[in-house]
Amino acid sequence: MISGLYSAATAMQVADMRHVATAENLANVQVPGFRRRIIPQSSFDTMLQMNSQRDLLKSVNLGTVARPVEYSFEFGHLSQTDRPMDVAIEGDGFFTVDGPFGPLYTRNGSFHVTPDRELVTIDRLPVMGVAGPIVLPADANTERVRITSDGRLMADGVEFGQFNLVRFDNVDQLTSRGASLFEAPPTAGQQPSTATLLQGSLELSNASTVEEMVNMIATTRQYEAAQRAMNSIAEAIQKRIGLR
Repeated sequence: MISGLYSAATAMQVADMRHVATAENLANVQVPGFRRRIIPQSSFDTMLQMNSQRDLLKSVNLGTVARPVEYSFEFGHLSQTDRPMDVAIEGDGFFTVDGPFGPLYTRNGSFHVTPDRELVTIDRLPVMGVAGPIVLPADANTERVRITSDGRLMADGVEFGQFNLVRFDNVDQLTSRGASLFEAPPTAGQQPSTATLLQGSLELSNASTVEEMVNMIATTRQYEAAQRAMNSIAEAIQKRIGLR
């Protein structure tokens, strides 16, 4: 019975974590470049085997265990905006931006120009080119800036920068630092990206409102079922030891 309590409790914990992830997906379904959050799970017994610790608990089954959050890097749909400073990545790659504590990476190409002519993200983080932060010429009209498919920025036919596009061999090692920003450890295997850029378009979030609503309902039902199981087991234990 005690193992049953643990099983129900861990099932509730997994459901709660999935509820949080689903809520985050729903909140960011309109954010360009957002990567949906996923909470994978394994049986506790499987996790112990993976960590060579099964003998510690013998054959006790403690139910399911949530693994750390993962991210779906499936491409989102492309939406044409006709805004010159909107740029979508078609293929495997990320824009590089200058974060507070080092480089960050994003597929959100909704960029803006500051009064100092610096190209920044919606969070006002400088967008990095291959030679440093991208700065528009003082006399450049943003409506006439042209961005080529290989990431070069042109104003009146003169190149003034090129996006620093990168990809990662081990994309699963990226860590979220915001709705559409990621940090990469040295082991992520950063490489130059040869993805194609599309000016006047944005890559949408890869989270679906309908799918996430279905997940929310399913997760709520899983939580309620585990809670009912826990209550039933608790009542049985209380009867067994004479508390009822």
